[in-house]
Amino acid sequence: MTTVSLVMATCDKREYLALTLASLTVQTHPDFEVVLCDDGTRGGVADLVDQYRDRLDLHLVIQENRGRAAARNAALAQAGGDLVVFIDDDRMADPGFVAAHVRAAAAGTGVIGWKRRALTWWRPGRLLLGEQDLIRTVVRAGGRDRLAEPLHLLTPEALTAAPEAALAGVDLGEEPDNHHAVVDEYGPELEGFRFAWALATTANLAVPRAAVEDAGGFDEAYTGWGLEDTDLSYRLHRAGLRFRLEPAAVNHHQIHPLAGPDPQAAHRVMRAQLMQNLDRFCDRHRTLAAYLYRRRWQGALTLPEADRLLATAETDPLLTRELTALYAEA
Repeated sequence: MTTVSLVMATCDKREYLALTLASLTVQTHPDFEVVLCDDGTRGGVADLVDQYRDRLDLHLVIQENRGRAAARNAALAQAGGDLVVFIDDDRMADPGFVAAHVRAAAAGTGVIGWKRRALTWWRPGRLLLGEQDLIRTVVRAGGRDRLAEPLHLLTPEALTAAPEAALAGVDLGEEPDNHHAVVDEYGPELEGFRFAWALATTANLAVPRAAVEDAGGFDEAYTGWGLEDTDLSYRLHRAGLRFRLEPAAVNHHQIHPLAGPDPQAAHRVMRAQLMQNLDRFCDRHRTLAAYLYRRRWQGALTLPEADRLLATAETDPLLTRELTALYAEA
């Protein structure tokens, strides 16, 4: 029987972590451990974790703030499962989340789960929400006047009492990075898709623990936001691990404030960190696939377009060398 470790890092998201842990107490798959690394949360999370120890096999690792890659490596070092399921501290899991990952991973692939969005805390002026999201929130809150102050839209108790109804009540629809265009073209098995690794982020991902160990875990030289998980997925891909999508392995990203009081400014900072880490990713791997992936984030290519270009290049070594040199400078 496959043993399962849910691996999670957290930093300063206590309210969201409480709901994520609550969602794990109502999983239909009964046998798994949760290994959580607290990466420098102010005031810690030990008291919060203690509230769930009677319902979860929960292991807490505590360290000073060292970043996302280091926190996940610290949690991985304590994980004992054959299968590692990565989930973020702000992502509530559907009741069938763990079971769906276990079923899909039985084929020996990495499993990319399906991601939705949820609004569990309304915080005026702090959230990046579109017009339709705001309209839904006004209706659910009972009128625009209710949104003048912070508002708690879901409690852990309500979530554990009726998880399906509770999650539906705060749902804001799918996340953009479910990549419908890719699924429409290649199917959930992602057969023949050379950039399946690019979809494999630790927000919702299951991989064999042995494969992660063989790959050396996360590169802690990545700093700021983004790419430390994509870098690992790319190394797993190059080592021979195939990835597929599992739409039944659903979790819900809780929309939360970004670092700093101005969400637009914080988003620009995150984007700058991502682009810096993209350069590191390309400098590390120096492959045409890495350079084409960077072009995707620059808005020059979609992933299906990058896949078709890479497929063409693979038929001609000279073309591969020329395109690699070209995109290395892009």
